[in-house]
Amino acid sequence: MLGSMSLTPPPPVTRRDWTLPIIAGVLAIVVVLAVCLVASATAFVSLRGKNATASPDVTVPTPAPSVLPTPQSNKPGPECLIGDWLLTSFANTAEIYGANVPLTGKGSVSRYGPDGVNIGVYDNLVLSGTAGGDSYEVIHNGILKLNYVADDTSIRYSNPVAEGTTTWKVNGRVRNSEPLGASLDPDTYKCQGNELRLFWEGGASEYQRILPPGVPI
Repeated sequence: MLGSMSLTPPPPVTRRDWTLPIIAGVLAIVVVLAVCLVASATAFVSLRGKNATASPDVTVPTPAPSVLPTPQSNKPGPECLIGDWLLTSFANTAEIYGANVPLTGKGSVSRYGPDGVNIGVYDNLVLSGTAGGDSYEVIHNGILKLNYVADDTSIRYSNPVAEGTTTWKVNGRVRNSEPLGASLDPDTYKCQGNELRLFWEGGASEYQRILPPGVPI
């Protein structure tokens, strides 16, 4: 599922020329205040990705460990996906502020439900790497919910709903932070028993199934 996360920071904001006549400036302030009052009454989920659509009224539950049925280990297809998974290894190369950074990390929890819903829980998930003598961190906090459809080799996602933030740091200093988001690129996967591997262009991740009493085997 992390293959669907956004790792590239947004472009910097271009400064505008505010040298305007005093009267025009006053009118602009009035318009901005009116827009802010309308916007403050509207709740929405900000998502990233060209085809991302959200359902703001959907409540995203936090997965409780070990409540889904454990499939038989001799069924490697889509049935194998069903359950709760702990991320044990993540590797991906992302372009961050002009540098190609190899990122690694572990620790998030992902659930593939029998209802076709995938939920990822990111509790201070830190993906870190170095490039050109600088250190980089991409930090995810929040919950991401998507619908999914799987065949024997691939997982396709749709209808993302996100709540949380993604923060970029360079040499320990925060460069930017924005709402948690997702792309809808599919994952290729291999699932066998209690091991799951996801692959996408430029990266891969490995998971261990979470079994009673709620810890990975």
